[in-house]
Amino acid sequence: MRDKLEQALHTLVDRISAQVRAGQEIDAFLAGGVATYLHLQKAGGQPAESARYSEDADIHFGRSLILSEPPVVAYADSEGKERLLALDGSYTIDIGLRHPDCFDDAELLFTSANSRIRLYLLSPLDLAVTKSGRFQDHDRMDIELMAQAGLLDAESFRQRATEALDYMATDPAMVRINIDEATELITESSFKHNLN
Repeated sequence: MRDKLEQALHTLVDRISAQVRAGQEIDAFLAGGVATYLHLQKAGGQPAESARYSEDADIHFGRSLILSEPPVVAYADSEGKERLLALDGSYTIDIGLRHPDCFDDAELLFTSANSRIRLYLLSPLDLAVTKSGRFQDHDRMDIELMAQAGLLDAESFRQRATEALDYMATDPAMVRINIDEATELITESSFKHNLN
């Protein structure tokens, strides 16, 4: 499934890059459920089997884009099931919690066919930080699975998330509670990983 999803992601980014003017180069950063899924598939094991599928590609672009129409890619997964992958046109990483170094620590996934977009994958640590901002049910599940896969460390997460609080424009009180809960979740889930 990972290879099929990555192929769909390539197609999606190529369709976006076709709308970028010649001579322009844009760094883009993949977050959200698709990024989590890719990390879990790479890690393998039970967490990979439990990973949730997301139809929305949360991509933050380093420059403003006005697209004539947000692209949607239809593809068949490894089991032959029809899937869709669509760009979430409303997504921006700046509306939530993020560490200022998250772009520097992202991994290059690929460059579009016309070389106008470079797509990077946020690290598991920075993904967990962004997810602790909202900390909805699917965010909790993603963080738990990444910790079970051995991709997160509670102490490193708390430090990174706490540093990110300094860059929030709004009151961080509720997010601080989310960070505490996420740290506890990572501790418990990492313990299960170490038992296996």
